[in-house]
Amino acid sequence: MAQSTSAARASLRASPIPGTLAFVEPAPDIALRALKNRLQARFPNVRSAHLSEAIATSLGFKTHAALQADPPALMRALEFDMFELLELKRRLVELGYPVQHDLTLGPVLNSPAPSTRYLESIAELRQLEKAPDRVWDRIYALRAWCAAEFSSAFDLGHGETEDRHMVKRWSIGVDHGACLPGWGRSLKNQRGGQVDFPGSDHRRKFYESLPLTRKVKPEWAEYCSAMVSMPYVGNDGLPPKFAEAAHMAGCIGWTCSVHSEWSWYQNGRTALVLFKRTTTADSIRQQWAGSFKRWLLENQSRLKRGASMRKNVVEDIIDCNHLPFYLKNFPDCRERYLKEFVPKLYAGLDPEMARVFERLMTKWAEEWPRQEGLRP
Repeated sequence: MAQSTSAARASLRASPIPGTLAFVEPAPDIALRALKNRLQARFPNVRSAHLSEAIATSLGFKTHAALQADPPALMRALEFDMFELLELKRRLVELGYPVQHDLTLGPVLNSPAPSTRYLESIAELRQLEKAPDRVWDRIYALRAWCAAEFSSAFDLGHGETEDRHMVKRWSIGVDHGACLPGWGRSLKNQRGGQVDFPGSDHRRKFYESLPLTRKVKPEWAEYCSAMVSMPYVGNDGLPPKFAEAAHMAGCIGWTCSVHSEWSWYQNGRTALVLFKRTTTADSIRQQWAGSFKRWLLENQSRLKRGASMRKNVVEDIIDCNHLPFYLKNFPDCRERYLKEFVPKLYAGLDPEMARVFERLMTKWAEEWPRQEGLRP
């Protein structure tokens, strides 16, 4: 990232870019209300006064009163790169709220118990893994069956398969229905924006399918809906870097839970850590119906004709795991996606690319009007 978000905003205010939406610094009270509304949606059971105190702490103030007394400092702090999620969590815990490692609120919920047949399969696996040289086929078959049973019990979707009618697969992406401010910062050290939960090992991903407009035969795209990690546990019985991984999951809107009795890899020596999107598959399918992401994917051949810049922008947008399935318009895209993940476009430091992005969204709105069954 060439410049900080603050420098980028200053540059844009000094020289607005024709054809794009120039950044307008909102009043502190408006920006603070937007932040609080977003956090209230994630923590609906936290009292308003308590959430205000936690927000003040997360922005570097000792109290909410101190925050209100210094509007210039508040305005500086409201830039999300100054928002400290760990401080928000710490203050909520101090105020008596049971915030889990993945930033969910409340006690850990009971999970489904393995069936008798499942436990018998795990017992067989444990025996076979002691001398696996001539029984690998059986081990792989049992592990595949266990993965399918676990997916069914926890409603995760399907495993990774190859099919020529599956035209696009997105890996782990931000769940914009539950993510928290600063999610872009949590991914800054991840190569290419790919999500790699710390401490993960012996991974298995699960996917949900999204339909595309039929041609000769049905085609579809799919996105990662969950991931299982089965790392070896330490002397304390806990998986390595669990708190760090759970925090990252909560920041991007996923949940993180441990179900070690289900582990199908070296059961008894490993934990099974489940990372799962918060937004349900049904809700995402509804968002997909007329989404910008779907429109780009279905029309990419046509849209990539002409200038190389547009071709590159189309490809970059389609390939990104983190673009929301639901977008209203370009201003909404700037606030919920570009601001966090592509700040140079949010602030106008790459004006040509920003114009292409905005024009694509305008074309989408013209071709897929907002009406029942076409757009969210």
